[in-house]
Amino acid sequence: MKVVNFGEKYDVPSALALGFFDCVHKGHAEVIAKAKELAAKSGSECAVMTFRGDPGTFFNKKKRIYSFEERLEALGGLGVDAVIAADFDEFFAALSAEDFLDRLLSDCKVTAVAVGEDYTYGKGAQGSAVTLSESLADRNITASVVPLLCRNGVKISSTEIKTLLENGSIEAVNDMLTEPYFMLGTVSHARGRGNTFGYPTANIPYDGGKVYPAPGVYATTVTVEGRTFLGGTNIGAKPTFGDNSPSVETFILDFSGDIYGKLIKLRFFKRLRGIEKFPSAEALAAQLDRDVAHIREYFAEEAK
Repeated sequence: MKVVNFGEKYDVPSALALGFFDCVHKGHAEVIAKAKELAAKSGSECAVMTFRGDPGTFFNKKKRIYSFEERLEALGGLGVDAVIAADFDEFFAALSAEDFLDRLLSDCKVTAVAVGEDYTYGKGAQGSAVTLSESLADRNITASVVPLLCRNGVKISSTEIKTLLENGSIEAVNDMLTEPYFMLGTVSHARGRGNTFGYPTANIPYDGGKVYPAPGVYATTVTVEGRTFLGGTNIGAKPTFGDNSPSVETFILDFSGDIYGKLIKLRFFKRLRGIEKFPSAEALAAQLDRDVAHIREYFAEEAK
C-alpha cells in the first residue's frame, strides 16, 4: 500500500474514499467498499484520503483512537491500494471547501469519490456530502454518498467507540470495528518487576494523546514477528507497587524470548477485571494465575 503526501502529484487513476477514518469502523468500511466498487468499474485503484494528525486534536485537544500507523494497518487490511495523507495544520484548516477540492483534484487523478452522508470538508465544515456531489458533478466525476450504519439503533461512529472504550466495553467496540481493537507498539525496557514473580511483561509506550480502554486487565492476543500468542494486558497504574503512572504491559502466554525493540500488535477481546491493589507481590501473582486460567478458558470457548 502506497502512502502519498497531500499536495504531491499522484497520477494513478483512483477512486477515492474521503474521511478521517479515526479507527476504521464498519461504517468506514462501507465507504471504502463503495470506493473499491467504483474503482473496479473504472479500472482504477482504490485510494483513501486521511490525516496524519487528528482534526479534533488540532481544534480542541480531543484524543484520537488510533495512531496514523495503526490506521494504515487497518486500511491495509481492507485492500486499499494507496493512502493520501494530509497534515492537519493551520494551512489545511484554513482551506475553503472549494480550495480543498481544487487542490485535491489538481494533484490526484480522481475517477470517482465515495463519502459517508455526514462527511464535511473545508474551513468551518462549510462543505457537505451534498455540496461535494454537486461540485464533482460539474466536473463529470462520479460521487457516491454512503448512508450511515447503525447497530442496535445506535450510529456507528468514532464518538460512540471512544465512549465504549472509556467504559471498557471491548466486545461492543469490536462489534463496530472491521477487526478487533488493537494497538501497535515497540517493546521497551521497564522496571522488570514481573520477572521477580514469574510474570515478565512486554511493555509498549503509553501515548497520552490516545483514548485507551478503561483501566484494567484484558484478554488479548500478541503478534510478534508473524507469530501470535495469547496474552493478558494491563492498562493503567500499578498500585501494588505504588506506581500510579499509566502503562501498557502484557504477559505473553507460552512464550519466552527477547523481543525488546520489536514491533508487536495487541488485539483486545475481553475486559477481565479492573485495576486492584494487592497486599503483596505474591498475592498479585496468585491473581495473575487466575487471570491466565480465565484467558485460556475464554479463548478455548471462542474457538468452539
